[in-house]
Parts: sequence; structure tokens; C-alpha cells
Amino acid sequence: MNQGEGRADEMADTAVTTATAPSGVEGGEAGERSGGRRFRRTRSARTPEQTAERQERRIKVTGYVLLMIVVAIAAAMSWNGLVGFGTDVLHLTQPWVYGVPVSLDVAAMLCGFLALRAVIAHDSAAGPRLLTFFLVAGSAGANYYHASLPEKGGSTAAALYFGAMSILSWWLFDVVLRQIRRTMLRRIGAVERPLARFRVVRWVRFPRETFAAWSLSVRYGLTRPEDALAQVWQTQQIREAEVLNELPSNITKADAVRLALSAVGGDVSAARDWLEERGMTVDRSYAYDVAKKAEKTVGLAPVPPQLPATGPRTTTAA
Repeated sequence: MNQGEGRADEMADTAVTTATAPSGVEGGEAGERSGGRRFRRTRSARTPEQTAERQERRIKVTGYVLLMIVVAIAAAMSWNGLVGFGTDVLHLTQPWVYGVPVSLDVAAMLCGFLALRAVIAHDSAAGPRLLTFFLVAGSAGANYYHASLPEKGGSTAAALYFGAMSILSWWLFDVVLRQIRRTMLRRIGAVERPLARFRVVRWVRFPRETFAAWSLSVRYGLTRPEDALAQVWQTQQIREAEVLNELPSNITKADAVRLALSAVGGDVSAARDWLEERGMTVDRSYAYDVAKKAEKTVGLAPVPPQLPATGPRTTTAA
């Protein structure tokens, strides 16, 4: 290899080493720093949904940790009171004295787990829950009695405190089990959806209409307030049309058929007669087509289509 070829190879290697990155930054240490910063920015760029989910997960984990800390402290206080009850009242010696909290508090928690297991297996949990109640009542009574002994320096405040610790430890533990149970039931669709909620202003301004919509949401399991209100408004339109023997002005033929079907309970022949009495003639085939579409809509959602607001009524002919 001659000297010219050697210099050409060195220049090619130098050009490869100092090649610029797509962003315009040269390679080497500066490129690594720029690439590292760019990689970190890419990782930190999250969508609002991901950020909200991450925050919700953190809040949930923090809440469970705090709840378990409170449960542990309350259970420890109840344990201490039951050990004192076994020593001072039952005159037990170690290690038998620890059988008192085990036979009451620990047994109550075990019954709670048995109740959760019964719920998961879709069995009745009345037995374990009833036994849990009796065990917690016995633990609270023992703690109350021991803390109220005058010869042990007891007082009413101490008795109420130690008795409440038994109830509190079980109550918080039961809260955790209920949340687990409700989550599992929600996964299999055994929990009702939340009911529709209405603003206070609507309750104050339109109490009867809002109560009727709330009643429909309870009856049919409606979650969206506008669906329940649409039911109420449609019922009002039907009543108005029946009283005045006329159809709402500017109503389309399809909406008129749906209105008639709702008024007569879904019978197509009766709906056609109902429309003819109010000045609208509809073909039988068209009425059946609209009825089939209405059945599909009701199958997807319990709320029929909302009709136009009623205005000045005129006789409409198709």
C-alpha cells in the first residue's frame, strides 16, 4: 500500500467517526449526551391517560399502605388488651395467655377470609359473617371489662378505648375484604352500575321532573342523567299528544311511529290506528320496519330515541 492510499483510508475513518447524527449533532461524547437526553425525554413523554392511571395507582397503593398500618396498630392495641384480660382476669400464664387474642381477634380475621372465599365461590357468606360478629363482640367485651377494672387502675375512657380498638381493627379489615369482594363481583358483572345523579339546582328548580327521572334510573338501572330525563320528556310528550289528540308539529314520520308504539305498548296495528286518529297514515311495512329498528335500539340501551320538543300542534298527514 502506498502513502496516498494510506492517507485516503485515514481520511475515510475520520469522516465515519465525525459523522453527524440526524439531529445535526456530531458523534462522540456530545452525540451520546444528546441521544441520552433525547431518550430520557421520550420515556418521560406520557399521554394524559397514562399519567392519570399512574397517579390513580399511586393513590390506591398509598391508601392501602396507610390502611394496613392503621389496621395493624388497632389490632396490636386489641391484642395487648386481650393479653391483659387473660393474665388478670383468667389468670393464665405464658404461653397460654396468648390464646385469648388468637381465639378472638385472629379467629375473627380468619372468619373474614372464609366469608371472602364464600363470596368468590358464589356461596352464602352469612355463616362466617355472623361468627365474625360474635367473635368481635366477645373481643370488645373482654377489652372493655379488663380496662374498667378499678383495682388495675381502669377507667371508663380506657374501657371505651380498648373496646373500640377491637371493633376498629375488625371494621378496617372488613373494609379491605369488601373492596376485594366488590372488585371481583364487578369483574363478573354482578354489581349494578351507579345510578344517575342530578345537580342540586335541578332538584330545587324542577323537583317533580327530577324525581321522576331518578325513579326511572332506579327502576331500569340508568346511569346517564340525560337518558332518564329523555324517558320523562318522552312520556310527557305522549301524554300531551293523547290529551290533545294531535301530534307535535314538525315531527317526522319515523318519530311519529316511535311515539305511537310507545303510546300503545309496541303493537304495530294499534300504533297505525293511533296515528290515523291523529291525522297521519302510515304503511304497514314501514311501521314494521321502524318497530324492528326500535327493538334493536332498545336492546342496546333502555332509552328510546328522544323526540323533538312539542310546539304548536297542527294536524300532520303523510
